[in-house]
Formats: sequence, structure tokens, C-alpha cells
Amino acid sequence: MQQWPVRRPRPSSKKLIPNLPLITGQRVFDALFPLSKGGVAAIPGPFGSGKCVTGDTLILADDKLMEIKDLYDSCASDTQNSTEESNGHERLIRLKKPLRIFTFNKNRIEAALATHVYKGKTGQLVEVRTRSGRNARLTPVHRLFKVDASLNIVETEAKSLNIGDYIISPRKLDFEAAYQDFHVQFECRVCDEKVLDELPKMVDWLCGDLGLTKKELACSVGVSESSLLNYYHKRSFPTLDFVAALFKPGKIRLRIGKIKTERNSAVVRVPAVFSEEFAELLGYLMSDGMIKGGASVHFFNKKSELRERVSFLIDKLFGLKTKEYYARTVEAVSVSSKGLVRVLESLGYPLRKKSRNVKVPSILLKSPDSVIRSFAAAYISCDGHVGKRGIEIATASKDMHAGLSYLLLRLGVLFRAAERAINGRAYYRTFISAREAVKIHPYYSSEFYYNSTDIVPMNSALFRQLLGGIKPFTLEKEGMSTAGYYVNQNLTAGMFRRIQLKLELRQLSGFAAALDYVFCDKIIGIKIIDQASDVYDISVPNTHNFVGGSHPMILHNTVSQSQLAKWADAEVVVYVGCGERGNEMTEVLEEFPKLVDPRTEKPLMNRTVLIANTSNMPVAAREASIYTGVTIAEYYRDMGYSVALMADSTSRWAEAMREISSRLQEMPGEEGYPSYLSTRLAEFYERAGRVVALSGKEGSVSVIGAVSPPGGDFSEPVTQSTLRVVKVFWALDAKLSQRRHFPSINWLTSYSLYADLLEPWFAKNVAADWRNCVDRLMA
Repeated sequence: MQQWPVRRPRPSSKKLIPNLPLITGQRVFDALFPLSKGGVAAIPGPFGSGKCVTGDTLILADDKLMEIKDLYDSCASDTQNSTEESNGHERLIRLKKPLRIFTFNKNRIEAALATHVYKGKTGQLVEVRTRSGRNARLTPVHRLFKVDASLNIVETEAKSLNIGDYIISPRKLDFEAAYQDFHVQFECRVCDEKVLDELPKMVDWLCGDLGLTKKELACSVGVSESSLLNYYHKRSFPTLDFVAALFKPGKIRLRIGKIKTERNSAVVRVPAVFSEEFAELLGYLMSDGMIKGGASVHFFNKKSELRERVSFLIDKLFGLKTKEYYARTVEAVSVSSKGLVRVLESLGYPLRKKSRNVKVPSILLKSPDSVIRSFAAAYISCDGHVGKRGIEIATASKDMHAGLSYLLLRLGVLFRAAERAINGRAYYRTFISAREAVKIHPYYSSEFYYNSTDIVPMNSALFRQLLGGIKPFTLEKEGMSTAGYYVNQNLTAGMFRRIQLKLELRQLSGFAAALDYVFCDKIIGIKIIDQASDVYDISVPNTHNFVGGSHPMILHNTVSQSQLAKWADAEVVVYVGCGERGNEMTEVLEEFPKLVDPRTEKPLMNRTVLIANTSNMPVAAREASIYTGVTIAEYYRDMGYSVALMADSTSRWAEAMREISSRLQEMPGEEGYPSYLSTRLAEFYERAGRVVALSGKEGSVSVIGAVSPPGGDFSEPVTQSTLRVVKVFWALDAKLSQRRHFPSINWLTSYSLYADLLEPWFAKNVAADWRNCVDRLMA
């Protein structure tokens, strides 16, 4: 076992001229600004990779449906969260408590945790519309899951998609949901007999145990002594705030079963859980109900059985009696109760302009399927039309339209969405086929309705390939369609599953399993939008996608990866994550074993050394990580290997040196960095080179250092000190990054000083006039 001090270079017998290129796999680097084996390069610029969505994109996080912009703002204002990366254009925030989201993992949709939220900018968007009515605005490099001609699910950038392509969209969110407790959380008076009986006992216990007088106790819970005595002797009903404050020392959470909003108002019974009947009543009131004057609830419908059902539910759930009356053109029932109004308001029921502002309450999104079915069936009975071939639901509320789509996703109901303007106002429609509608309620009895939404793209050539030597008649005898054998015709998802099982097509077993969670959605429109926009994202380790959108889609998330480490033609790669995010290092560990080294046809991880110094590690470890990496690179160089060292990033390394220098009370230099910053950077980069080792073997170490200048300011000390040493400068341009042009290399400011040394190699192996072409291009 060898031992070597990492801050001292390993010796060599001879330095060689760096006249062989290090092919990086990035065409703009290799063709215009090449790097030699044994050379040094710097990449200063922004940290974002650009797979983002616009701020109005909805996301289901922690069982709440919200716009991703609002989610980001909420996380940014939470002082428990920390900013991990920030410059003038982008900000990445690490979450103290990760968010629960849903993600597509191989062939199923499952719950996962999002660890970061991100905000950046873009100058161009791609709008993608699908046949099912889904619509998303994405950055051009944002990836969607495309179904290719062989029925493989492949990640494809939005800019590479075409009209007629199929992408996968979520079919069902499958998870165990429990009944949700319903708690009163608004100002009211408690009338529950059990609570009123326990209140004097709690007062006596607190006074005796804590040695307080009733006056002192009253002051501690925020009421006057006379009010406390009135509550104690049951002369008046206590407020909810008083009850909560009184029972808090005993850590007792009481179940409040009856309330009043005013001294002389009627008592309102409060349901213990958000049940099927509670959801059903809410469905009726959110469709054909309204609140008048903040004091009464009304339900309008011509069908007497629905009015009677609403009256029955209000009486059973809340203990209130309704009155029936005729409201100009339609029959109605009403109940005057501010308590019921406050209960509905706490669930998000709007007090004004209900038709435009109503939305699905969050408590419904995390309730069991039976509760969701009750709500959906009640809502459809009022605002839906049950036709011969399916159901149509119309609403003037965009939020309700989106919320319904997520409720249908919970039930595994496929639908088509549409928007239409009438007299300048937008109205939203949801279409559910008869075959899917029976998942909500037995509206239809036949099981043979065709669902044109739930199909698998198929053509004659693929169908014949799947059959192999089997004759179509073999399938026809068992009632399976073989029309696709003769003409290009799609299969229903159900028929595809039957054929896959019959023919035992193992190569398609994963795709068939995925169809339980996703469906194939045809792209019918793609539009390029040139406009400056803020874009947002979340970071999901491992799967790197999440379910989101105004109607549920599977969207990719931001993960920065080292393309150079993946594809450089070096024999050994040393990747130093200096102060890097933990999920970035996890990504390398998970993805590299899956990638194949084209030289050896073995996993890429076999040639990679990973030094993981994450952002939550001590600064001393961060300062040492760079030296450790270059020493390991020299060790393999001495064995005769071509080594590429990726240091990401040297800016964080310099910040660690600044912090250590400050603690040592050393004289600071520019911007607080130590005065020896330039010397340390030069010593590090000078350890690169193509050499003959002491053993006589020839090897090389190429160093590529990423620099992250704050705000993209190239005049700051770390960037300037680096530029004095390196001979290749790949300048990342913030404006190109905002437009999602990757790699965002600025041709005018980037350069390579190895061009003359490499010209003979390029003339021999690429083109005799390579140098002339580059000079003419850059002129």
C-alpha cells in the first residue's frame, strides 16, 4: 500500500508535449476548443441544467394541489430551508423537510420525496398539447417520456418531440389513503357536552398542580377572570381558542362535536371525519349550491330527489333543518346557519363568485377512493351530463377543472379535457367515456364500450414482428383483434395486454406492466414560444420526474450531471464533488454503473473514482478533497493510464480556503480570499501534464475545473486566478443558459491554446483543413 502527502506532487522522469486530444464527447468542445491529454481547462458559468416548467404548472405535493411558483415561494420564505446555490439568474433551495410527491419509477407510479426546489430563467418555451387535453409549457431541454416505434419508454427533450408522437401520461395514483379527521379551526364557541364537563376538571387540575389562582390562570390563557368563571360554572359557552389554550398544557386534543358561532345562534353538529356522506354533500353544494350574505346556504335543483337528499345530509351531518322555496326559475332548499357557512368556508368554499372560484378541497385529495367517488358522483349529478356514450362535466372554474382531473387520476379514470371561450369567458369541460365512467358509479351496464383514449400505438410492421411466425388466426380463435397485422391500426391497452400474455413477449412485459399506471397520449400540437420567463423545478433523487401539470402529466426535474465524466475517452476518470449536493453524488453512483464504457464494454463505474464531498461536510474536508483527487489521478498516471480529473467546483474549494484562512486570522486579500489563492490554484493545475513516469510508463492527467462565479461575474478573484493558469476556457453564457441552449458555450469568449499543438492530429484524423475551417468559423 502506497502512502503520499496529497499536497505534494508525485515525481516523474520527463514531461511530454501535450499533442494528443482528450475527446470529451461534446462536439462544440472537441471541434472548436479542444483540450489536450495532460492539459488544463476551466468551465465558469451557471449551475442549472434547465429541465424546468413555468410557474403556473400545478404540482401535487404533500397531498396538496398548488402552482409550483407558490410552492417555491413558500419554501423560499421558510427559514428552516437553506439556499444551496444562488446567482443572479438561478436559486436552488435545500428543503429541511422533503416534500412528498409522486413519480414514475421504471414501470409504476409511486410516492417519493423531493429534496430541493429551484427557480431560474429561460428565453424560450415549448408548449406541448396532447389528445387527452393535457397542456404543458416547458423549457426546450425538458424531457418527457416518449413511446418509441418499438414500444420502449425513452426520455426525450421537448424540442425533439413531433406532432404524432406518443408520450406517457399518468393513469392512476395508487396508494393507501385513510379517512381524514375533520377539526374545527375557525373562531367559534364550543357547545360539546363532553368538553364542557371536562373544562372545570382541567381548571381545578391546573390551579392545583401549577399552584395558580384562577385569576392567574385566566391571564395565562388570554381571558378575563370573569369569563373564566362563566366558563367554569357553565354560564356561557367558551371560545375555541380558550379551550385549545386551556387543554394545551396537558397535551390533550379534544374532539369538538358541537359549536356555535354566536351566542344566540343555533347549535351546529360537527362531523368527526370527512366521510362519504360529507363528501357527497360537498359535491352537491359545490356544483349547484351557494352562500348568501355569509349567513345562509342554498341549493338549487329541479330534481326533488336531489333536494331531499341534500336536506337529509344537512340534517344528519350538522343537525340543521332546511326550508324549501321557489327561487324565480328553480326550486331550492336553504338553511340559515353561520356555523355551517364557516365549516364550508374552512374547506375552501368561496363566499363570492362561486362558479369561478370554487376548487377541490385538499382534504378530498388525501381521502379514500370511496370518499372521492361519493363527491364525484354528486358533482356529476348536478354539473354533469350523462349521455349515451359518456359523461360531460362543465365548469367555469379553472381550479375545479384541474382538481377534478386529479380526483379522476386517484380513481384511475381516463378523461379528455377541453377549454372553450363563450362571450369572452373561458369554460372548461371534462369528457369521460362510458367504459371509464363505471369506475365512478354504475352509469352504464355494458362492458363493451370502446375507449379511444386508452390505446397502444401499433403499426403493421411491428405487429408482424411481434407475431413472429405465428399466424393471425391463432389469436382470432381466442377473440383477439389482428386487424393490425394487415393495416396500421392501434390496439386498445386491454387487447395489447392479452396479446402480450398469449405470445409471452418478455421484451414488452415492462411496458405492459406500466400500462396499469400510465397510458399512451398522442401529441397533437407543439408550439415554440420566444419569451423571457421564470421557470421552476423540484429535485427528486433517483427517478428525476414528478406528476404535475394542470392535468396530470409526468414531468422531468433538474439534475446536473457531468457529461465529460461520462463520455471522455480517458482510461480513468476521477470525479471530485467539492461541496456538491448529495443527490448529485447519488445520481453519479446510480447512473454510472448502468452506462457502458465504449472502450471496454464494461460499466462506466469500473473506470471512475468518485470523491464525494457534499455541502454539509466540514470545510477542512472540502479543502482537502481537491488535493486527494489530483493525487489519486497521479497514482494512475504513474501506472501508464490517461486520467481525466473533474473538479466540481473549485469555487467552493476556494471558499473553504477563505473560511479556514479567516479562522486562522490570516491577512485577507481581494473579497476576503487568502493572499495565496493564486499560488494554490496554480500549484493545483500545474500537477496536470503528460509525462513519462519513474517506472518508464507514459501517462497523463488532464484537469477540468468547474468555476461558479457569483452572479456570473468573471472578474471575481477565483475566475481571474484560474484564467492565468489554464489554457482552455469554455465560457458558459448566462443568456444562452436562460434560453436553454446547452451546452451554453459562448463562442466569442471561449478559447483553446492547444490548437497549434493538436493541429497535426486533427489534420490526420479529422480533416486536413480542420484549422482553416475553425479559423474561418471564428473570424
